[in-house]
Amino acid sequence: LLRATVSPEGDVNDASGFSPYPGNINQLVFNLDSYVSILERTKGVMPEFVNPKYADAEKTIFKKPTRLECMMQDFPTVLQGAETEKVGFTSLASELCFSPVKNATPDGVALQSKGTHPGVAASGEADQSGAVARILRSIGCQVEEGSKVTFNGIEVTSGPDCVLKPSFAACATEFKKKFPNPAAVKISGRSSLVLSGQGLTIESLDLDGAVVIESEDGASGVIRNLTVKNKGWVKEPKTSSDVEVIRMRGYDMRRLETEKIVFKKDGSIDGNYSMEMTPKESTPAVPKELAPVAPKEAVTVAPKETVVLEKPIVSKSVPALPADLTKSAPEEKGDDQFCNGCTIM
Repeated sequence: LLRATVSPEGDVNDASGFSPYPGNINQLVFNLDSYVSILERTKGVMPEFVNPKYADAEKTIFKKPTRLECMMQDFPTVLQGAETEKVGFTSLASELCFSPVKNATPDGVALQSKGTHPGVAASGEADQSGAVARILRSIGCQVEEGSKVTFNGIEVTSGPDCVLKPSFAACATEFKKKFPNPAAVKISGRSSLVLSGQGLTIESLDLDGAVVIESEDGASGVIRNLTVKNKGWVKEPKTSSDVEVIRMRGYDMRRLETEKIVFKKDGSIDGNYSMEMTPKESTPAVPKELAPVAPKEAVTVAPKETVVLEKPIVSKSVPALPADLTKSAPEEKGDDQFCNGCTIM
């Protein structure tokens, strides 16, 4: 958004030496009327604490000056009486909803070596695609896991890279509508999938490579029996670059080969796909009471064949399906104001 509206360079420091757009991803929802009355009573005073950052393992040297702080999530601790009756929270698995990108790469390497999430750019991007892949698996799609790779000392699972834009599906509840036949959707661990457009539906897809499918505003399209196999997109390790994003995450995405399909508003389709490629609907069966009955002597039954598999077919790269993540847990209650009771995203 900043590159499109303010500066082609995006979020860069101004004359003060700092970004004019400091960010915070903590998400809290307050009723303002209640909030104001509590502010008037407490005068804005919150419990304080000190959270020093140390530069050495012995914790004798401060990494930077420490200070008094207070946490926004401590707000409920100042509530009294009836004020406490309407306080709740939603808890989700961190791999589905939270992957901070807040640490320098050397700090992330040190954290990961101790078994802690690194919280760097490479892990943030991998976790974003991983969350989408996990939800797709939960509804029945066949989504393989990619291989483990290392960028600038940070180990991540590389692929598949699944980007489902908000115009295609804004939350997990919509995934089932967009993938009505999930068992017919297969995505290899090295693949890249980008979907956008409200009118787009994926009925069946076999992907081993890279595909970008779009539906223009006002257009509609169904992907059925589409097989894509190409060189796809490859993450190329890079330790230095003029592009800050590449330096931060430690790799550049090389788009070697991409299949692109666009459903146009005028009904046409750009790309190597057409509705003629999909099989036509079969002729409806004749109702039983109207179907002709052949004489018994004219009926021939072919002998049954027995097929013996020498070895069971086992997929080693497709993880076990998790529980359906589009459904609420028994103790959860969705908000009817948002996406028909969706509680996952």
